[in-house]
Amino acid sequence: MGTVIYEASPFQAFLGSIGTTVFLVVLGVVGIGMAVFRSRDKRSTRVSTGLAGAFLLLVSCVLAALIFVSFSRGARTVMLELNDKTIAADTCGDNGETCNRYVLSAIAGTDAYDIDVPYNVYNTVQLNTCYQFTYYPNTGILGLGSNTSSYHQIDNITRIAAADPATCQ
Repeated sequence: MGTVIYEASPFQAFLGSIGTTVFLVVLGVVGIGMAVFRSRDKRSTRVSTGLAGAFLLLVSCVLAALIFVSFSRGARTVMLELNDKTIAADTCGDNGETCNRYVLSAIAGTDAYDIDVPYNVYNTVQLNTCYQFTYYPNTGILGLGSNTSSYHQIDNITRIAAADPATCQ
């Protein structure tokens, strides 16, 4: 294989999802704690706060299970020739702020791939060039990942390396 452009540990690949899960656990515990220990609040307020906290804990457990299933299924490696590079602007705040996502696109046979990458990788890769991508496929709620369709959204990347053009054909 050629030059390694990007490399990350599995922990780094799942860091965003793990951070979100931890944040939801903290919010859920705080909500339940407020419901239990704030005895001077109205009963309806305490019940609704406790239910909201329990719901956040449930959501965090589901998210943790999805992360675990995705990780336990192992990494997948594909050889892709990049067809397009796009900067996607997403709304990321309450005041209409936008955040940029750097997306590489490739088509291999009947499968289409959108790959979210860091800014420095976006600037390094070149169009119409073959790369080897190692990633953890996203897992759906029923355990069905992106393997069941012809569209693959990839964001848990552990390695990107330049590849021989013959491997992409």
